[in-house]
Amino acid sequence: MSAFSPQWQGHLSHLGLIKITGEDTLKYIQGQVTCNVEMLTGNNWQFGAHCDFKGKMWNMFQAFKWHDAVYLLCQQSALAGALAELKKYGVFSKVEITDATAQMSIVGCAGNAAILDELAIELPEISPAYSATLVPDSASSTTTPNSYVLHIATHLPAPNALRHLIITDKTVLTTMLPDGATIWNALDIQAGIGAISDTTSNEFVPQMLNLQAIDAIDFKKGCYMGQEVVARTKYLGKNKRAGYILTTTGDIDIAAGETLEIQVGENWRRGGIVLNSGYIDGQTWFFAVLPNDTERGSHLRVKTQPDIIATTQALPYTLDV
Repeated sequence: MSAFSPQWQGHLSHLGLIKITGEDTLKYIQGQVTCNVEMLTGNNWQFGAHCDFKGKMWNMFQAFKWHDAVYLLCQQSALAGALAELKKYGVFSKVEITDATAQMSIVGCAGNAAILDELAIELPEISPAYSATLVPDSASSTTTPNSYVLHIATHLPAPNALRHLIITDKTVLTTMLPDGATIWNALDIQAGIGAISDTTSNEFVPQMLNLQAIDAIDFKKGCYMGQEVVARTKYLGKNKRAGYILTTTGDIDIAAGETLEIQVGENWRRGGIVLNSGYIDGQTWFFAVLPNDTERGSHLRVKTQPDIIATTQALPYTLDV
């Protein structure tokens, strides 16, 4: 199934979970990431990034607070490296940082999906962007799984305006549900959301993935790893690259890190790097970092598969932020 419908549901095998607990959790994470984790309430979530001191991203994630922990939901392939970097300075604080992927199922769905009833999840009538729902946990109910729902209403046109990302301790769902990774990736890309994987980690500053446009950078919070470079990129206009959406017909296998080329006269030159891809409704969607003067409607080819030509699309947000 390659279509997203009001009944769609799938296991998101490409995602993993980093869990941070301990007395210094908020203080430590606040000094490491671009978003303001002190604003997490249990009823919201945030995009964010973890950078090195040069502002290059180790990881891009969705952060949320659940019970006594902060979780970072990220690409599974980037998790091991990101976990190691996040732990590097954690030895000086009272925090425990672990890979919690195996303890949870990560599920994507639409508003009428059967999995919502199965997990006893009642959706709010209005789910603003970056809102979340905490489901009663197994400590107070012997029948309801422990679940947390991230509502994703960001930059998607109708009828696909609202998706839900469920984190639940009902781990059997990883085998019960179909793999929905490629569709979820396509929906993220349509919404202008890129990704950092193991092959693209430590290569790009946050603005090269348009993170300023999806509220993933708090320019008013205190210092954090890479903050000086991220701020300079914004205020001095140092960034010459941005994230772009591209499409091509058919189900095409494109790996993260693939080089795209753009035609100049009779020659082709390096145009950018693919960050993630997905397939839906007969089209493969890419999110790629390209020069920020690339025009909508530009044609680029995949270097390793030169017969594949992709076309840049309009972004669903403005980068002038």
